[in-house]
Amino acid sequence: MSTADSHDIAGMRPLNATDLVRIRASTDESKSTVIEWQGQVLSYLPGEQPKVLFKVKGMSVTRAKKLENGSYDLMTREVQLYLDPSTEEVLHVWHNPWSDKDVTVVHVANNPVYQNLPVASAFEARSQPGGNYTFQVSIPLAYPNPLNPSADPESSLYPYSGPQALYSAIESFTFSFPGMELNDSAESIPSTQVFWTRTSPLLPFMETPATNVTLLTIANGAKVQGDWQNLSSVLRDVIETQLPAYKDAPISRDRPGGGVSSWSYFARPEVLQAYKEGATFPLPDPPVNP
Repeated sequence: MSTADSHDIAGMRPLNATDLVRIRASTDESKSTVIEWQGQVLSYLPGEQPKVLFKVKGMSVTRAKKLENGSYDLMTREVQLYLDPSTEEVLHVWHNPWSDKDVTVVHVANNPVYQNLPVASAFEARSQPGGNYTFQVSIPLAYPNPLNPSADPESSLYPYSGPQALYSAIESFTFSFPGMELNDSAESIPSTQVFWTRTSPLLPFMETPATNVTLLTIANGAKVQGDWQNLSSVLRDVIETQLPAYKDAPISRDRPGGGVSSWSYFARPEVLQAYKEGATFPLPDPPVNP
């Protein structure tokens, strides 16, 4: 029986918190792990033809830190650019088909993003032909709307957030990796691939929150060998010129909770003002504190 097979029970392989860190990042706290992804954002409304609104290209840079209780903090910065679906040029103005208006595009620039993996984290990976394993995790999200938690129609942010007191979305991740790398004792699994889907409301910059349209993001990516300089040119350029902090991951938490989201970022007064003035996003290294 091979080393890989010795861990299997009917084709399933248990994963603990340390395994998850090695798949997602690295157990070496001195190292940042870069992931790049690409995909599409589609719109869906019952009774209408789904549309491809954007292509996307994004990256994250993550550091894992083991805490005294045995859990791990994943500390991340992430950027995602919205691209023209035909030309793949970075969009700065987008024509909203529901309002028939041009709006400023606010690209994702979330800094920092936090996730804690409890010591009792346990998943199962399924063996695949060729020696790879996959595991899938879905994350239902629901929390007070950062723009307008009371859904107040008189709020100045109502045009961007609408009547949603609760922000809700669903994210699903499938990770794929070689069993041989999982069995190795190295601090990271370098060949990790990730497949990501997200359903969510229309984004605040679209200014049509009450349409009942759902956004569906479908993307795939992989760990980047080396550092941010090995990213595709469009991401490398935006980091070099506008977001130099994204060259490395945070070294420690500066607050509890999950950090910055696209919606809490948009709610910042300086971001909202820049949006109203038609600024080019992402803004140069925005303040870390929301």
